[in-house]
Amino acid sequence: MIWRIALHETRRLRAGLLFWLLLAITQLLIAWLGFAQLEAFATIAPQLKAAGSTIGATDLVITPTLNSLVLLLLLGVPLLAMGSVAGEVRSGRIDLWLAAPVRSGGIALGKTLGLWLASLPLVATGALTVAALGLAVDVDWPRLILAAATLALFSLWLASLTLCLSAWLDHPAAALAASYGLLLFLWLLDSLSSSEAPWYWLALLPHIEPMLKGLLRSQDVAFFAATGAAGIMLGAFRLARRRGET
Repeated sequence: MIWRIALHETRRLRAGLLFWLLLAITQLLIAWLGFAQLEAFATIAPQLKAAGSTIGATDLVITPTLNSLVLLLLLGVPLLAMGSVAGEVRSGRIDLWLAAPVRSGGIALGKTLGLWLASLPLVATGALTVAALGLAVDVDWPRLILAAATLALFSLWLASLTLCLSAWLDHPAAALAASYGLLLFLWLLDSLSSSEAPWYWLALLPHIEPMLKGLLRSQDVAFFAATGAAGIMLGAFRLARRRGET
């Protein structure tokens, strides 16, 4: 049943114009930024080689382009997620979901997975565009594969948080504004506090940047797993309250 909900949510999102606009804009911007980075790298490559520098195309072309894809996902996934539950509330279809013979946690998990599956094409097309740059420059393929897996995990994390906010708020616009506010706060948290602060662990950039640079750390995986699971559980709790179960 969870996968049926996920597939239903994915089909619903892909049937809308917004999904295709996001996919086209993401592909266009990643291609433009990638080739701009490649052009800049080609200009300074002879100087780097003469100086014996170990910095290569992966550092100066691939990683900056993938960082741009992170920003595009931060902007795009909340747009897809804002109506996942809040839209059902506004349209009155939420009663049908709450009457379905599936637990609230199953609905929250299914909608999260559906949103994630709908966002994966944004990750896949961006990663393939970046991989195509390997035809012109030497690319550290294991590092690129790890970065692509990181973006897939990041999109799942975004889906869980934005779905949670869509479940707690009754209007899609409010869910979108809350998602952008929360993600902006997590994005800037490391620059707003010292590394010794107890809440510094919640900062987004110190967790995602090492993985995009090829460094896989257990604390970073734990951050995405713990906060993502918390988002799904909070979304399920809200649905359970709507059902009158709590």
